[in-house]
Amino acid sequence: MNFDDITLDQLRSAGSRKWATNPDHIGMFVAEMDLGLAEPIKKVLRDYADSPGIGYRSAAAKRALQEATAGWMAQNTAWAPQPGQIFAVPDVVSSARVVIDQLTTPNSPVILPTPAYMGFTALVPAMGRDMLEVPSKIVDGRYELDLNGIRAAFEQGAECLLLVNPANPAGRVYERYELEQLSAVVSDYPDAIVFSDDIHAPLVLDGTHIPYASVNDLAGTHTVTAIAASKGWSIPGLKCAQLVLSNPEHEARLEPYLGWAASIASTVGAAATIAAYTEGDMWRTEVIEYLRGNRDLFADAVGRWPGVWAPHIEGTYIGWLDFSDAIETGAVTTPPASWLHEKCGVVLTPGTACGSDYTNFARIILATPRPILEEAISKIDAAF
Repeated sequence: MNFDDITLDQLRSAGSRKWATNPDHIGMFVAEMDLGLAEPIKKVLRDYADSPGIGYRSAAAKRALQEATAGWMAQNTAWAPQPGQIFAVPDVVSSARVVIDQLTTPNSPVILPTPAYMGFTALVPAMGRDMLEVPSKIVDGRYELDLNGIRAAFEQGAECLLLVNPANPAGRVYERYELEQLSAVVSDYPDAIVFSDDIHAPLVLDGTHIPYASVNDLAGTHTVTAIAASKGWSIPGLKCAQLVLSNPEHEARLEPYLGWAASIASTVGAAATIAAYTEGDMWRTEVIEYLRGNRDLFADAVGRWPGVWAPHIEGTYIGWLDFSDAIETGAVTTPPASWLHEKCGVVLTPGTACGSDYTNFARIILATPRPILEEAISKIDAAF
């Protein structure tokens, strides 16, 4: 597939939130790809369109999803969970809410390393829980978890840590030693759990994805892992994610939810997920190579923008822009996402959506056809 052939008019006519919210602008604020669909997924959709109806998932379909998820993880990550540990859910954020409710003490705080995915920065306050933000440290140009800050947050009574790996929006693919160090901290608190959002695992650009639950037995006992094909194959609207439960006690405590979640996970979404995991890796390989090219184009552009810095993107298709120096010199006004919106019609996510310390930051989505990315970069160049 030639990803360059997809046009702005086609994207806008599809009617998604990313392109319908500001139809005269270039939307780069919703974490989804604008690169079409893999042929195996198209076939699933065509087959259902030609079928007599779309019914509830069968027991065989349930097993097929479990086996496909387990098989893909075994081949593409550092973990090979058993199919029986995998459960269909509609999406990651609603599952995180249930996991926090069911596996932690009511009203206990929740730890969130920042910058973080906006779904989590919004979720925790919406649950009526205190959110203990722990800003990550920048070491040699990379964001690293602040282990001392995480420990201090557990000392304040928190029982859940929300981990996003690969990190959105920081672009990190955490290494084994980092996750082992995190496990040593979490393991000091017997009631602590980690909800690990691994939804971007299919989009590792550098290195290998290491699920946190896999680094040692202790991590496995206190972790609930979420994964999905929604980001890697651009099917978030089909509403099917998977929880991997590596502790049987967690499974028992979540059992009422798991049955309900399985009943509302999309039949078509599950079939598309199976196709992605079992037949979609040739397309994903092409996408990853294309995203590396977009990443390099973006990095070159950032180098031209005075007073702007962005970390190297190891995984995901998300850039994280620090405008602090540009704001200090007066080249850019704060918040920078509003400045870009007004000056050049490029719509980014405000940094404060990813954490309270990030007024001078903005998040940008790079998974778009290169001519569109080039147009957005050209508009930002002109604004500077």
